[in-house]
Amino acid sequence: MKKKLLALLLLFFIGNFLAPPVGHADQWGVITIPPGKPIKIGMGTMLTGDYASMGIDIKHGAEMAIEKKGKILGHRVILQAEDDGCAGPPSVAIAEKMCNDPLVVGLIGYMCSGGSKPASDIHNKYKVVMISASSTALELTARGIPIFFRTCWNDKIQARRAAAFALSRKWTKVVVLHDKSDYGQSLAEDFAENIRQKGGKILAMEGLTRGDKDFTPVLTKIKPLRPQLIYFGGMAAEGVLVARQMKRVGLRKTHFMSDDGCYTEKDFIQAGGKATNGCYVTYAKEPDPEWVKEFESKYGPRQTFSPQAYDAATILMMAVERVAKKQADGTLIIGKKALRDAIADTKYNGITGEIAFDPYGDRSGSVVVVYKVVEEEGKRFFKQMAF
Repeated sequence: MKKKLLALLLLFFIGNFLAPPVGHADQWGVITIPPGKPIKIGMGTMLTGDYASMGIDIKHGAEMAIEKKGKILGHRVILQAEDDGCAGPPSVAIAEKMCNDPLVVGLIGYMCSGGSKPASDIHNKYKVVMISASSTALELTARGIPIFFRTCWNDKIQARRAAAFALSRKWTKVVVLHDKSDYGQSLAEDFAENIRQKGGKILAMEGLTRGDKDFTPVLTKIKPLRPQLIYFGGMAAEGVLVARQMKRVGLRKTHFMSDDGCYTEKDFIQAGGKATNGCYVTYAKEPDPEWVKEFESKYGPRQTFSPQAYDAATILMMAVERVAKKQADGTLIIGKKALRDAIADTKYNGITGEIAFDPYGDRSGSVVVVYKVVEEEGKRFFKQMAF
């Protein structure tokens, strides 16, 4: 009898003194930030290469939000940005690194949908949340990955808006080009489907290769089709070359339209020169002008997704502050599932407007606007169209 009593007392001791406190239990496990250690926010974005200006712009957006916040419950917040190459393999490598860093509470990224897709599988394995400011591919939120959110939009919205604008201009004979990426191709295909559904005609659809510099063979082939519009799904490095080379092969009366990947003053307007005058791109509504002024005084002209990155970092920090439990010695205990649920419950008036997430991680109420490259008083810029 004494032996049984001793055994019961031993089990009681183990259960109450060696096991984690009940208040810290979380279905997905916990993140523990020891006293004096920083809270890390990871980032995957392009820091070198053709799209580096866009990636660095994203980094600056998140960096600005984190520097403003400074600390959460006495712990310094820092950004750890890694170069994801706008591609799958480096994004997966970053995901493994970040998800195995015990101080990382979540990640802002990845920059491109082709990176976010495979990386999200790693994040889901470790249950580490990610909020992308710029990955817009349709399928990212259709895969049932509970740790993925985005402060940009789903390309279904962007494709529908672009097609509606084109048809409102009576551009019914369309050639569609894309860069073969998860982002560019899926957007281009959805745009084409919207055109067909409304009675327009897709004369041709061609894939271009990222990194190529000469697209005149493809453009020469489609010239006899006499398209009213060439729609390009992809990034500025290739989009600006298509816009310039269209003029070179004689497609001067054909309009050019693209997506948010080309919404960059440096890599599209400046790089394209006057050849981009009259080109159309889709992007979000301009952010809070006071924020833009503050951002540009610190980093220079913004490019594309820095506002969405600022909001993404802010939302992640708000969620951490909401769910973190501070211990007597200063340790922070953050439940992974609790953190994910706090992000999912977001109701936030950000610099890009009202932000909430639907059950799939998509931002609800996203608004996509059509811009045109114009030249007025010696300055060339994106001008919002009344549509």
